[in-house]
Amino acid sequence: MLNYLLLALVPAAFGLNPVIARAMVGTFEPGTLTLIRWSLSALIIGAIAVARGRSERWSASPRLIIELSLLGVLGMGFCAFAAYTGVKSTTATAVGLIYSTTAALVAAYEIARGRTKPSLALTAGILICLFGVATLIMRGDVTAFAALQLGAGELWAVAGTLGWVTYTLAMRTRGTAMSPLPMFALMSTAGALAVVPIAGMELSETPLPTLHWIHSVWISALVLITGVGAYMGYNLSLARNGPILTAASLSLSPFYIAGLAVMLIGEDVAWYHGVAIVLVTVGLGFIQFARLKSK
Repeated sequence: MLNYLLLALVPAAFGLNPVIARAMVGTFEPGTLTLIRWSLSALIIGAIAVARGRSERWSASPRLIIELSLLGVLGMGFCAFAAYTGVKSTTATAVGLIYSTTAALVAAYEIARGRTKPSLALTAGILICLFGVATLIMRGDVTAFAALQLGAGELWAVAGTLGWVTYTLAMRTRGTAMSPLPMFALMSTAGALAVVPIAGMELSETPLPTLHWIHSVWISALVLITGVGAYMGYNLSLARNGPILTAASLSLSPFYIAGLAVMLIGEDVAWYHGVAIVLVTVGLGFIQFARLKSK
């Protein structure tokens, strides 16, 4: 039962992130929200790692510490900041869908570098995903690209997705002497520190409004579910279900993102959102099928 719960809940945990960010627009600016998420996540994961004692490996060379810190700045700092900036001017569904195409972009890069053979299923999956995102960005209007009428929110999401693709590719080829929990604590800390100047400028220009109990609920969910929970759940699913099923479960993220946005914050989903959700999900399904066949 736990195995099935992990497959169902891990994509939901990841999908909740842009929804919470959208709900917090007007309360926390992007840099401040990024700082809160990763500083608290680093404290919690770091405390768990310390409590585990000698079973965790903390030692690393200065070069590795620098490399992981820079990846933390990119993957946790910039990518979160870009998503949170994006939801200020577009929907959580749009931002989440664009980020969901990471697998397609990584696969396209690996094909271009000759690391992966371009099978029919894999090629179809990449093209379907990208067509889904194009439909979303153009908002169903094929003249949008020609007129350069692209929304700032979508552009921020594209920038964040490209950053996440770079982070994913770098992490795949990076061996490390550190165990996962200390590594997460280090990278989260780096991501948090990177946005301290931005958060400082935000707070100097726009002080925090009066906070209510709902804000505590959102912050707790952001840290415990989309930060700590998503990370630990993903690792546990890898251990219990294996990489193929775990990666395949993330194909459900587009549906979770849209559903959570509608249920939790009353977000309107336009017809082109629905088309994009179906296309991205089908495309991700083809990509996961191609990976399964190549094993």
